[in-house]
Amino acid sequence: MQDTTSTKKIFFLSKRTWILILGILLFMPPLSFLFQLTQDSSFCGSWCPRMFFTWRQGTSGGMFLMGMLRSFMGVALVLGILASTFFLGRLWCSHLCPVGGATELGSRLVPKKLRIPLDAVPAPAVRYGYLSAYLLLPALGLGSLCCSYCNFATVPRLFGAAFSQADMAFFFRSAGLVNLGLLVGLGFLTKGGRGYCNLLCPIGALDSLANRLGEKFGRRMRVDGGRCNGCGQCKEVCPVWAIEVGEKARINQFSCVPCGMCKTVCPQQALQYGLNKKTVAESVRDVPSYGLARQDGKDLAL
Repeated sequence: MQDTTSTKKIFFLSKRTWILILGILLFMPPLSFLFQLTQDSSFCGSWCPRMFFTWRQGTSGGMFLMGMLRSFMGVALVLGILASTFFLGRLWCSHLCPVGGATELGSRLVPKKLRIPLDAVPAPAVRYGYLSAYLLLPALGLGSLCCSYCNFATVPRLFGAAFSQADMAFFFRSAGLVNLGLLVGLGFLTKGGRGYCNLLCPIGALDSLANRLGEKFGRRMRVDGGRCNGCGQCKEVCPVWAIEVGEKARINQFSCVPCGMCKTVCPQQALQYGLNKKTVAESVRDVPSYGLARQDGKDLAL
């Protein structure tokens, strides 16, 4: 009997581009619908998702708590992101984040020959190295990266530059030029448009940890080894270079976002979004990892 799991259309995968656009409309100028609920205009305010979890040298417990209260919407946003990621995979990063969505959609407008492939970069090592510096520098009194190299501030200003002189002026200052360079180099010109997301985003780094910790409990993009022939087409389209290909493809859950692009291009229908349930054929071949044996045509737990 043919397994129809891999061919089943999943709404949020098939309509992903439109969901990305919705995320931009919700958060980006001139509309910024969600920010209007708290009389904010951007992430630089009560919605800031970056500053509240960093501890600065000399900060008391009360001051740290007040920082969390000032960024109460950012706290709620990050906690919601991590909780949903644990069970469903990185849907915020893949579908709703207006920062990653803007750079990815922008990269699609760049001719393919001009896009920079970053597949050779060891993304997890760079990502967690940057996260370590992000957390340790302010704790050691050596400065803070919270408002530096921040695409949560840069992307909204880019959208708002046509409507606000202050946003336009930001890009004529040295900090603005550096952030614009990162946005272009690690965003629009990067193959997949997700270089910044995969390397320098502290929220993305925390989110990827939640994704890995919840791998066995929630839905993820998974490879059906019984169907995969190692053709490598999935690796070519992965925007976060999370797929390695040998005899079979392997997905690194520290980097994967469930965009479904790999699933779309796979000629063998070997990629699925679902729970940690393997097909009978793959389970038989992978006894050490999943504790299954086969006897008289039945799968038995060891």
